Amino acid sequence: MSTPIAVSLISAVVALAGGAYSAWAARKTARLTFELDLAKSRASKEQQVEELMSRYREPLLRAAFDLQSRIYNIIKQGFMVRYGAEGREHEKQYARNNTVFLFAEYFGWVEILRRDVQFLDLGDVERNHLLVERLESIGDTFSSSGPDVPVAFRMLRGQQRALGELMIPSGGDGQARRYCIGYAQFCTRLRDDQTFAEWFRPLCEDVAALVDESYSGFERLARLQRALIDLIDFLDDPPRRFRAEFRSKL
Repeated sequence: MSTPIAVSLISAVVALAGGAYSAWAARKTARLTFELDLAKSRASKEQQVEELMSRYREPLLRAAFDLQSRIYNIIKQGFMVRYGAEGREHEKQYARNNTVFLFAEYFGWVEILRRDVQFLDLGDVERNHLLVERLESIGDTFSSSGPDVPVAFRMLRGQQRALGELMIPSGGDGQARRYCIGYAQFCTRLRDDQTFAEWFRPLCEDVAALVDESYSGFERLARLQRALIDLIDFLDDPPRRFRAEFRSKL
């Protein structure tokens, strides 16, 4: 083989090798860029979850704790009989209205959280999955039906959301502000706003039935209390706000 031909062949091989290397390097760079972007996206989503959690952890945790505590006291301590049936007149009214309020407040904070989460792409964030699982478990317990679950305190998904919506005041621009109405305003609306009161009528009736000392339809409430404790354990981990002795399951 002549020298010019050999040189040409070597040049061609070198060019092919260089082209192959360049293609491999380009693919490698593209893959690394994709993986970096994916990692940044996941980190950003994790940060979004933590920002939401820091914003709503305390009020949602408090609402869940107060509701489970009331349910526990109703079943174990006879709260509704002691105050709703045997208490003074203002205590009877408080026992009923405040119990309804605790349900409503929980629904309100869940609805606030849902409204903010729906605008974020958090589908592949593990912590978001865990939060959703616990909220869904509570929602399912409210809406479930069957021969072993009494109909009392059954609220379908749309009803749960509607009660939550009613607990969120609207600003002058029509945008919901991120807090729930307080107990005093709740009682005033329950007394004076017929439309508001009608939405809460089934829940008020279920709560009123608890004043009967022979009431035995506690199964759904007991399941709710256990599901709320699971949510509290998730939100307050490690436990700082509520000690273990205040987290007993029924």
